Amino acid sequence: MERLFCKNERAVLQTRLDAGGHLITLVPVASILVASIRLHGVDVRLHLKYPGPNDIPCRAPFRKGEEMGWFELGSTIIVFAPPALRLADDVSEGAVVQMGQPLFRLA
Repeated sequence: MERLFCKNERAVLQTRLDAGGHLITLVPVASILVASIRLHGVDVRLHLKYPGPNDIPCRAPFRKGEEMGWFELGSTIIVFAPPALRLADDVSEGAVVQMGQPLFRLA
């Protein structure tokens, strides 16, 4: 499909870690065929035809291991972290990451 990746649904979530207060940005990307992104703390279904505002303030607290939301059928999440955080030793390109597995460690 032409310009497929321009049609993906995205959300930008910014959060601070309790340890050190480091800002982490998560970008859930739902492919065009996935339908939507659902986030706890935001009472709307995010999809390409969502008519609402583009900026939805949300201050939903989450604990380690808690679900933040889900894709309807699945997709991916891009994670942006500051240089003060390094990838955990067992996380590398192409590695499978399991629920609860640490992604980062303090540099």
